Amino acid sequence: METKHAIFFIFLFLGVPFLTLLWYSSKQAQKIGAFLLILSIPFNEVAGINFFTDPSYRGTSRGFEVTLTDLIATSILFFLYIKNKKIILFPKGSVFYIIYLMISFISILNSESRVHSGWELQKMLLMYLFFLTLYNYIVFSKNTDIILKSLCFLIIINFIIILNQKYITGYYQPSGLFAHRNSTSMFINLIAPIFLSLLLNLKIKNLSFYYYLIIYALCTITVIFALSRGAIFFFPIAAAIVASFSIASKVTNRKIQVIALFLVLAILGTLKSAPMVVERFERASERSGETRVRLAKIAVRMANDKFFGIGLNNWGIKVNPPFTYSEGLRSLEDEEYKDGIVETTYLLVAAECGWIGFTSLLFWFGYYLFQNVLNIRRYKNTLSEYLPIGILAGLIAVFGQSTLEWVLKQRPNFYELMLIFAIIAAMAKLYENHKKITQL
Repeated sequence: METKHAIFFIFLFLGVPFLTLLWYSSKQAQKIGAFLLILSIPFNEVAGINFFTDPSYRGTSRGFEVTLTDLIATSILFFLYIKNKKIILFPKGSVFYIIYLMISFISILNSESRVHSGWELQKMLLMYLFFLTLYNYIVFSKNTDIILKSLCFLIIINFIIILNQKYITGYYQPSGLFAHRNSTSMFINLIAPIFLSLLLNLKIKNLSFYYYLIIYALCTITVIFALSRGAIFFFPIAAAIVASFSIASKVTNRKIQVIALFLVLAILGTLKSAPMVVERFERASERSGETRVRLAKIAVRMANDKFFGIGLNNWGIKVNPPFTYSEGLRSLEDEEYKDGIVETTYLLVAAECGWIGFTSLLFWFGYYLFQNVLNIRRYKNTLSEYLPIGILAGLIAVFGQSTLEWVLKQRPNFYELMLIFAIIAAMAKLYENHKKITQL
C-alpha cells in the first residue's frame, strides 16, 4: 500500500468521524464545514486519490477517485443525520438524475471495458452524495450565505493564480486552480450572474456593494484571460438575462444606475480586451473546427448504433481502431494516433448512453431549469429574489456552452452543477415549508 493510500484510509476512518463531531459542536463549526466543502471543489487533483487509475486514458474519468470534497460531504451528511435524526434522500428532481444514472448503468452492458465505466459510475454516485449533503444543509440552515462567501473566496484565489500564470509564468490561456481553461471559464460562467443579480436586486451597503462589484469584475477578467470562445460568447448573454429579469421585476433608479455603470465598464473592457479576444479567434485553426465536426459525426454514429450507447466512459476506447465508428473520418491513418473527446456534453452522453440517455439528461437539466423559473416567481420581492435570477442566467450560459465543450462532465464542474441544483431544490422546499406554516 502506497503512503497516499494509507493517508486516505486514516482520514476516512478517523478524520470523517472527527469532522462529524466537530460540525456538531457549534453553528460556527457548521459554517466552516460548508465553507470548506465548497472551497475544496477545484482541488480534486491535489486533494484526491485514485484507485486502479489510467492517467493516459482520454475519457471523462480515469480511475476510482475519491476527493477531499467527498470526505467533507460525507462528514456533513453524518452530522445532519445525527442532528435531525433523518435526512431527505430524494429531494425534488432527484428522480430525473436517478433515471439518468440507471440508463448510464445499463449502458455498461455495451462497454468494452466495464472498469472504465465503473470509474464514471462511481463519480456519478459521489455527485449525488454531494447534492444530498448541500440540499439537506441548506434546508437545515435555511440560508446560502456561507456558500456565497466561499465562492467569493474561491474566485479571488483563482484570479490571483491566473495573474501569476499569465504575467509571471507566461501562459497564453491561464486556467487558475483548474486543470483546463474551459473548466475555469465554465465554473465562472455559472456563478458570475449570481453576483451581478445580487448587485442589481439586493439593497446592500456601499462597502458590500463595492466588494461584490470587484468579485463580478474578477469573474469577467477571468473569462477574458482564459480565452474560452464558448465562455466569451455566453458570458454577456448571461449578463443580459440578469439585467432583463431585474428590470422586469421592478424598475428603480438604483438598477438603472448600476446597469449604466456596467455598460460603461463593459465598453471600456471590450476596447481593452478586444485585440486579445480577436487574436484568440483568429488563432483557432480550421483543423480545430474540422475536428469538432468529425468527432460529432462519430458520436452520432455511436448513438445510432446501440439503443443504450457504446457504454459509459468508453468513448476513449471505441473512437479508435479496431472499432469502426471512425472509419472514413479519422484525421490521421497512424495506428498510434488516439482521438480526443467529442466537444459537446450532449453528443458525448448520446454516444455513450444512447439517445435515451441524451433524453434523460435533457429532462434532468430541464426540470431544474423549470423549478428555478418557478423560484423566481416564488421569491419575487423578497431578499432572496436575486438568487434564482442569477442561477437562471448561469444555467442558460453553461447549458449553451456545453454544446461546444464537454467539461461539464469534469469533476469540479459537475460538483458546481450539483451545488446549483441543490440550491434550486432547497429553495423550492423552503418555500413549501413556509407556505404550509402560513396556511396553518
